[in-house]
Amino acid sequence: MAELKLIETEQDESSTEIIGRDEMNLAEFPITLLSDRPARDQKTLCYEDAHGKLLITGSDAYGLPTAADADVIVALMQLTKTKNNFTDASVNFSRYELLKILNWPDTGKFYKRLSESLYRWSTTSLHYQGTWRDNHKKKNVNVIMHILESVVFVERGNDESQPSLPFSEFTWNKIFLESCQANNLKNLDLGLYFSLEHPSSKRLFRFLDKRFYRGKNDWTFDLREIAFERVGLSRNYDGNAAKIREKLQPAIEELEQIGFLEPMTKEERYEKKSRNWTIRLAKQGSLTPLPAEPPVAAIEPGTPPSSSLEQELIRRGVSSAKAATLAREYPAELLESKLDVFDWLDTQHDKRVAKSPAGYLVKSIEENYTAPKGFVSKAEQQRCAEARQAQQTRAAEDRRRQQEADARERAERQAADAYWNSLTPEQQAELDAAANAQADPETLALERGPLKSFGQRIRRYDYIQQLLSSRNEPPAEA
Repeated sequence: MAELKLIETEQDESSTEIIGRDEMNLAEFPITLLSDRPARDQKTLCYEDAHGKLLITGSDAYGLPTAADADVIVALMQLTKTKNNFTDASVNFSRYELLKILNWPDTGKFYKRLSESLYRWSTTSLHYQGTWRDNHKKKNVNVIMHILESVVFVERGNDESQPSLPFSEFTWNKIFLESCQANNLKNLDLGLYFSLEHPSSKRLFRFLDKRFYRGKNDWTFDLREIAFERVGLSRNYDGNAAKIREKLQPAIEELEQIGFLEPMTKEERYEKKSRNWTIRLAKQGSLTPLPAEPPVAAIEPGTPPSSSLEQELIRRGVSSAKAATLAREYPAELLESKLDVFDWLDTQHDKRVAKSPAGYLVKSIEENYTAPKGFVSKAEQQRCAEARQAQQTRAAEDRRRQQEADARERAERQAADAYWNSLTPEQQAELDAAANAQADPETLALERGPLKSFGQRIRRYDYIQQLLSSRNEPPAEA
């Protein structure tokens, strides 16, 4: 079992990037539940493919990892990339910067949630039975490990005037780090990943992103394999293909909406072969584009458009004759709505309008396409832009406050170190005795053994800071 202890170190500023890293083995199988709470009566998960199995076993104290814990591992990989680029197993971090990567609120509830996640990962056992890819040996091997070998974690105090916390530290398992160092990594779009709403979307995104990364952009899988072995749906749905499709649909729709998966009809997506169903998943833009705009009857040259809607259609590439026909045969409200959707797709660089913009626009009118998932009208886009600007302003203010808090903490630490070094050995011993005298008996009892020197050091610095603070206080008025 991994070691858990507390330590306090100096905190540095750091920044994160949008493009992170994902370890290939962790992208292949689920390593968490899809739910947000660990199941009390379930301590083991099992997934398998043609190579072998993966067993995930949780501890009695913390249970199996949850959907939120999967996000924590992704965030820890990003921290490792930015801190040392996987050159060292041990990584210093502050909980504040980890919460920022996760987009979790800076509140006590989420500090506690983060703490529980780190404890859970340090006590979770992963047993890869022929399913761990060793990039050095170029073959699959058996591996038993905890992803996190140790966690050095600072608990949140009660002083709300200092939201910034000193560095904590986590250490990756040696086997996991060696896999990262062997370049068994791929890029991961963190902005896109953390924007996904459904845990099943995140899980399917990481698996497919790995498959697309290898160069093939159009895959057909056994439906049961995707549902149970790659996404991690409950096996209670086994034998009910309709229910499996229903449970997968939110993830598929969300990945279509963000432009990751190619939209398909139900008939294109699913096919029954013998007794088994298959599912087709293709990267958006990898399939044959829509045909070009169909030819239309010619009109007399020089005939001006008869309405503003005709002009708008022509401006988007529709021929004059076809624009006149559409304006004559379809209600103005319908044309306006399709133009709005078309413009939105164009701003999103959607592949559906990239190859044949006018052809798509005409077809959307004639077949009355429903608005795509995620469609935002121009008015709503303006409101969203204003909201984003306000959010960026708040984020800049948060960064400024964090930098000020970091600077104060470093100054206090430097002052305490300077004070301690200015004392003689006899004075240092007297200060340690005075600091220990302030501690309650229960705290002293908990610090016997390997934590004794650590506890003395923490109390020493707290005591020094009290002395320095009292010196700086103005004298009381008579």
